[in-house]
Amino acid sequence: MYQDMRERLEALNKIGVALSGETNLSRLLELIVKETRHFTNADAGSLYLVDEDSNCLNFEVAQNDTLRKRADLKPETFKPYSIPVTRNSIAGYVAITGEALNIPDVYNISAGADFEFNRDFDIRNRYRTKSMLNVAMKDTEGTIIGVLQLINSTDSNGEVVPFDLNIESLVSSLASQAAVAIKNAQLLKEIKALFEALIQYSVSAIDARSPFTAGHSKMVAGYTMALAKAINDTHEGPYANVSFTPDQLEELNYAAWLHDIGKIGVREGVLDKMSRLSDAEMGSLINRFENIKASAIIEAEKKELALSQGKEGSSTEIEELHRELENRLSQVDEELAFIKRINADISLPESGHRRLEEIHRKRYVDLEGQKRPYLTDLEFENLSVRKGNLTEGEIEEIRSHVNHTENIVNKIPFTRHLKRVPVFVIGHHEMLDGSGYPRHVKEEDIPLQSRIIAVADIFEALTAGDRPYKKSIDPINSLAILQEEAKNGRLDKELVRIFIEKRVYEAGEKTI
Repeated sequence: MYQDMRERLEALNKIGVALSGETNLSRLLELIVKETRHFTNADAGSLYLVDEDSNCLNFEVAQNDTLRKRADLKPETFKPYSIPVTRNSIAGYVAITGEALNIPDVYNISAGADFEFNRDFDIRNRYRTKSMLNVAMKDTEGTIIGVLQLINSTDSNGEVVPFDLNIESLVSSLASQAAVAIKNAQLLKEIKALFEALIQYSVSAIDARSPFTAGHSKMVAGYTMALAKAINDTHEGPYANVSFTPDQLEELNYAAWLHDIGKIGVREGVLDKMSRLSDAEMGSLINRFENIKASAIIEAEKKELALSQGKEGSSTEIEELHRELENRLSQVDEELAFIKRINADISLPESGHRRLEEIHRKRYVDLEGQKRPYLTDLEFENLSVRKGNLTEGEIEEIRSHVNHTENIVNKIPFTRHLKRVPVFVIGHHEMLDGSGYPRHVKEEDIPLQSRIIAVADIFEALTAGDRPYKKSIDPINSLAILQEEAKNGRLDKELVRIFIEKRVYEAGEKTI
C-alpha cells in the first residue's frame, strides 16, 4: 500500500510539472483531463470552467475512450454547452459547495441528495455512466474556478469499478495544481490578447496617417499568414519539409503586423505626396510667375515712357514693344501651364525635362531690382523627377522606415518564442539578388519569414487603391509582376509559385 501511494505521488508530481509547462489554455485543459484520467484509470472525463458573468459552468473539455473507438460517433457528441451553477446538477453542486463527490453508481443516487444525474447523454450515445468522481478546482485564494469530472474508473480487467477512496485527496490536490495552471494560462492569454490588440491598433493608427496606406499592415498580415499556412500544406518542392509550428506562426504574424511601424518616423508630407510640389509650394511658384509678368510689364512701361519722349517714329517702336510684351506674358503663362501639368503627372519624358531645364536657367528682375531665378533649385529637383513624384532624398527618407522599425521593435520586450520578430521585420525589403535594402544582403542571408512578408507586401502594394506615385494594378497583372520579379532573381520563385497555385492572393478578400 505504501509502495502504491509512493508511485501515485511520483506520478502526481510529474503531472504537476507537465501542467506548469503548458501555457496554451486549450492544450492545458485537454492535458488536465487526459493526465487525471490516466492517473485514475478513468474511461472518460470532463472539465467545466466557472463563468462568473453568467453564473454558469462552461463545458470546455470532454474525453471518452469508449465513444471515440466507435465508428458511429456523431460530431455533436461533445458539443460545448453551459449549465447553471445550481445544486441540482452534480457539477453545479460541487462548484457551489467545494465538496468532492465520489459516486459508485450515478444511476443509484440516494433520494435525499440535492443533486441528480441527467441520463440524456447516455441515452443519446448508448453509453452507461456508472462511477463518477467530481472535484472542485480551487486557485490559491480558495476560489472555485471549475470542476473536474472523472467517469467510470476501470480495473485491470477493464471492468468499471468505483473510484478508489484513497486517491480522492490526490485528485483534489491535482485539481488545485491544475487550477493554478489554468489561472496562469488565462492571465497569459489575456496579456497576449492585450499585447496583440495594442500592436494592431497602434500599427493601424500609423497606417491611417496616410489615406493611401490605411489597412495596409492588416492586409499584409493576412497574405503572410495565408502563405505560411499554404507552405505547411505543401508536400513537394523546396519547402516540402517546412512546417511552421503555432508559435512560429504567431511570431510571423507579429512580424507582418509590425513591418511598417517605422513609418511613424517618416514625414506625412512625404508619405502623402500627391504631386511633385505641394499646394503651398505651387502657390509660391504661381505668385512668383505673377511677379515675373508684373516685372515684365513695368519694364515695358519704362521703355514705352522713354520712347514716347523721344524722336519721331517712336510709335512704331512702341507697337513692337507691345507685341514683345504680349509674347513674353504669353510665354510665361505657357511655362506656368507646363509646370502645372508636369506637377500632376507621374512621369516626365526627356523632352519635358529639357524644357524644364530651360525654364530653370531663366532669370528675371524683381520689383526691387534683384535678379531672381524662375525656379528655385529645390523646385527644379522636385519637378525634374523622371518617374513618380519623390526625389532621391525623399525615397531614402521613406526607405529609412526600415531603420526606424528596427529601432522600435528592438525595444519591444518579446518573449523567447517571439525573439526573432525584429530579424524578420528588418529583412522584408531585402531582395534575393542583393538589390534590396537596408543591408543589401543576398538570398542566403534572408530568412524565409522575411521572404514571405516581402511577397505579401509587394502584392498588397500593387493591388492597393490608387496611390500618389502609382495607379492600382489588377490582381492578374500584379501576379505577373511577382512572377517577373521572381524570374529576375529578386523574389523567391517557390514562394511566388505557392502564392499563385494555392490562390493565396484570395486571402485579401477575407481580410477586408
